[in-house]
Amino acid sequence: MVPFPPQAKVNNIVIPEGEVHLRYATTFELPFAWTGAVLHLEGVDHTAEVRVNGVLLARHVGAWDPCSVFVPRSVLRQGLLDDTTMLHKLEVDVTDSSRSRAILSGKQEREPREGAIFYGNMSGLWKSAWIEHAGDVRLGDIRLTARASGDLSADVEIAGAAAGHSVILRLWHEDGGGLLLRAPVEDGRVTLAGRVEDVRPWSPACPNLYFGTLTLLDARGRKVDEIETYAGFRDFVMQDGYYRLNGEPFFLQGLLNQAIYPDTLYTPTDKHTLTDYEHTLDQGFNGERRHQTTPRHRDLWLADKMGYWLSIELPSGRNLMDAEDRASALDQWRRIVSAYAWNHPSVFFLVAGNEDWGLLEHKHHEVDATHEDRETFQYELGELTESIAPPGMPYAANDGWRCVTTRRNGQIQNRLDPNRLMFNIHEYADNARVKSLYGRIPQWPEPGVWGKNPRHVFHPNGYSYDGRTPFVLSEVGGRALLNRPSKGVFAYGRIHRDPETWAEELSELIRIMGAMPVLRGGYVLTQTRDAGNDPEDETSMGEINGVLDGHGLLKYAGDLVREANRAARASWAEGL
Repeated sequence: MVPFPPQAKVNNIVIPEGEVHLRYATTFELPFAWTGAVLHLEGVDHTAEVRVNGVLLARHVGAWDPCSVFVPRSVLRQGLLDDTTMLHKLEVDVTDSSRSRAILSGKQEREPREGAIFYGNMSGLWKSAWIEHAGDVRLGDIRLTARASGDLSADVEIAGAAAGHSVILRLWHEDGGGLLLRAPVEDGRVTLAGRVEDVRPWSPACPNLYFGTLTLLDARGRKVDEIETYAGFRDFVMQDGYYRLNGEPFFLQGLLNQAIYPDTLYTPTDKHTLTDYEHTLDQGFNGERRHQTTPRHRDLWLADKMGYWLSIELPSGRNLMDAEDRASALDQWRRIVSAYAWNHPSVFFLVAGNEDWGLLEHKHHEVDATHEDRETFQYELGELTESIAPPGMPYAANDGWRCVTTRRNGQIQNRLDPNRLMFNIHEYADNARVKSLYGRIPQWPEPGVWGKNPRHVFHPNGYSYDGRTPFVLSEVGGRALLNRPSKGVFAYGRIHRDPETWAEELSELIRIMGAMPVLRGGYVLTQTRDAGNDPEDETSMGEINGVLDGHGLLKYAGDLVREANRAARASWAEGL
């Protein structure tokens, strides 16, 4: 079940601004024989209390990570018996505030019509909700690492396991090959390790997946719990000045995806996601930076299956000066990474911070933070990310500008891992200016040497470029096309009315990306869809710089963008 936010167009429920209290209540039937269940609420904004049959089972804070609640036999037995089933009551009480600047709100506006890049508020249940059978003894969280070499390790939490329990992992590929691993449960955990010979690695070109099962057995070998699972064997690392996928240099050619839809607000459906992936792959892009929101598990499954890379990002707050608010944000980031960064070969990197949001002196933030405050927060985000992310996964401590780097005051400093800390910059200048700013920088600059705008790029407390970290323009372009009546829309530059001239300007920018020697990492164009703009509403505001319109329709059906991406990739490859 996907309820969507009440404020979404498909629901059309008016929620008052400010602090609100929502109550969800429903009944559901389960077989009488069930000895327990796990209730999953993949997204609830913002604070939720969950009751089943009147019993308070969980309290969850944070909109962007899943809430999973175990419902024990004692609570299920309080349902109403009807023949072979029992009727249960679920209640979810939610508190949210559309004005709080200290919670992680992402792109939700904090005051009415706040600005062109902030959009409507959501509250309550906004992602999928489902329930599954599970007993007191059951499989818990899984962290699986599958390498391009065929090496695999899996760390599995077990709830309530007694002596003698064990776990079996079976994986196989449809074309043959796989593995069978078994290990005992010790102190509520089990670690399995093995190797697939002649492994078929995962990549966007060949998204090979190995499917299988994870089974929990008791001391007598009887099945206690079992789930279906899968793995994609791949490496994505920062090495020798490039990003490398399975050992080969890889060029990121992505789109910024804010995942905001005219009908369902912040909740994508499978149709939305498939439309985004299929159209943008066809246009020559190979992935997306999911921006200021978190994906559904379904979005990641589809990306794994289709060969489409994603990033996972921490949605920002506006004012995180208070230490308790920052601690809450860090705790939510820990849970987001645990939920979405592991077990998916499509997740290439993480974005822990965006443009200093939370400690930014911009009019939409108005935070009295110092450079030292922002520097400290980048380190807090970076150190936490390195401790919780999959091994070797790259990340941006602050995606955008004023970046902390591994070079400070002329010296290399290793407080953050130089093989993981990304160098991602945002640039919305016109094509000629982009070329002027970055096109003259050599492929391998001398450490400490940069182009015309170092104050925009580096944190002012002595940071500079190390000459090796792959450079990514992780927000660039924003080229706008509006081919229908509308008022109050937002663009970073000229608003085109003709799809052909728009495609020409966008394609020129893409070709510039491939021709700039220093841009060894890649680019992320703004953006996948028009964000916050409803094509059916002439008064709708929002951004109109998508490759697709708000409904997912291609704005330009020709070959210019596709050919530009191909040409950019070829130009980049010539420099290898």
